[in-house]
Amino acid sequence: MQTRLAAAIAAAPQAEASLSIYHELDPTFYSSDSTTFIGEIYTLLGLQNIADQAEGDNFGYPQLNAEFIVSANPDLIFLSDTKCCDQTIETIGARDGWDVIAAVQNGNVIEMDDDVASRWGPRVVDYVEAVSAAIQAAAIPA
Repeated sequence: MQTRLAAAIAAAPQAEASLSIYHELDPTFYSSDSTTFIGEIYTLLGLQNIADQAEGDNFGYPQLNAEFIVSANPDLIFLSDTKCCDQTIETIGARDGWDVIAAVQNGNVIEMDDDVASRWGPRVVDYVEAVSAAIQAAAIPA
């Protein structure tokens, strides 16, 4: 597992400026900040989590609002609510005002497997590899 983790982290491109991400837990905009286990994965890969800017005592899982997410303009959106809540690239793009978000405009909305994104153990390596692959494949304008 450690070998696979190290390889996935090394494979993720290191951008000059960190890419920002929004990790969606459900369509009511609950997310995970960098103090959570999943948030630490994004940090390991050099990503900046927009949920870190949320105020209040949320125990690492803030409920953001659409205006906040749109104004934060994340480079990448990771959906971990594809099975439970039928969220897709299309449903995200159809949300009011979300068409201006960089991740939506550049096709960088990544549909993750809910089971891998929320059930830890050996699957954590699968998740890190999936996030690393998404970063490598991301279309980020210079």
